[in-house]
Amino acid sequence: MKLPSTLRRDLGTLLIALGLVFAWNSALLYPLKLVVVLFHELGHALMAVATGGSVASLSVGADESGEVRSLGGNAILTLNAGYLGSLVWGLALLVLTRRPRLSRVAAAALAGLLVFVAAVWARPVFSFGFIWVLVAAAGFGVLARFANDAVATIFLRVLGLFSVLYAVGDIVDDVLLRPGSPSDAAFLAERTGVPALVWGFGWAGASLAAVWAVLWRTGR
Repeated sequence: MKLPSTLRRDLGTLLIALGLVFAWNSALLYPLKLVVVLFHELGHALMAVATGGSVASLSVGADESGEVRSLGGNAILTLNAGYLGSLVWGLALLVLTRRPRLSRVAAAALAGLLVFVAAVWARPVFSFGFIWVLVAAAGFGVLARFANDAVATIFLRVLGLFSVLYAVGDIVDDVLLRPGSPSDAAFLAERTGVPALVWGFGWAGASLAAVWAVLWRTGR
């Protein structure tokens, strides 16, 4: 008996998720982790610009750390846009890859965006972060130019799902399990007086609701 297409897609998504969780500490996933850290920092940077500010620098470390130094803009929204930003990037890729013909377009758009980031925001020049942004841009460019729709779709779907898992895992680890550690939630607590745990639970709830709405409900 042939399964409905939505059920096949949901089962495929579940199997990919289980595989990624099983291989979480594998060196094979290290490049994906760095891409998701980059998504996190892009969330901060784009929100700073969207709220009237500017970006002085964006960096990604080999230890999966990252930092954006921004000037002006809405600090509260900018701080919220890190964990939620990487979640949104992941969900956007999962939605786009429902139409395979859009996958290579999405890869080309990401390549162009990262070239801009390297040229304007990634600092210091020739640091690990600067080089990594260029490497990631080249990778997406190769995917857009040489991969077929099926390969591009599979890669971006895996990346999108990994970005969602990483974002939720980061919220739980950085905020809920280690509430006293430096994090976006801790900086928000300093600015607003609202405890970091409240921000963490809010992000976790919003993340789970978004995942349910985008991955399952909208596919029905």
